[in-house]
Amino acid sequence: MKKIIKGILVLSLIVLLSACKKYEPITYTKFMENFNNRDGYIVNNQTLRYEDQFERYIEVVGNNNQFAYYEFKTDEEARQYITDNYKNRSKYSFKDKKDYIIVKCTNKMYFKAIQVGKTVIVGNTSIKKNKKEVNKILKELGY
Repeated sequence: MKKIIKGILVLSLIVLLSACKKYEPITYTKFMENFNNRDGYIVNNQTLRYEDQFERYIEVVGNNNQFAYYEFKTDEEARQYITDNYKNRSKYSFKDKKDYIIVKCTNKMYFKAIQVGKTVIVGNTSIKKNKKEVNKILKELGY
C-alpha cells in the first residue's frame, strides 16, 4: 500500500512540475550581456531606427544564426505583433497560452519566436543543424 501511495505522489509531482512552465520577460540588458559575452555574435541596437514601432529593438547576427529582441510599450502590443505576423500563415505552428505565445517554423529553416509580457524574442537559422544552438541560447535567455 505504501508503494502505491508513493507512486501516486511521485506521478502527481511530475505532472505538476511539467505543467508549470513559467516564463519571465527578459530585460534588454540581460539580452545584450548574453551576446556581448558570446564569441562570433555582433549586437546591433536598432532602437533609434525603429523608435516609432518599438521601445527597444536589438538585432544579433552570427554563426549563421540571428536573434532579435523587441520590447513594446504594453503586453497587448507584443501579443498583437505576434498574432498579426505569424498566426494566419500555414507554415508556422502557433501556441497561444495565457502568459505567453510561442511560434515555430521548421520549413526549410528553423524559426522560433516567444512573446512574454511586453517582450518578443526571435531566434532563427537557415541551417537546420544549428537548431540545437538556437534553442540552447533561447533556453539560456530563459525561454
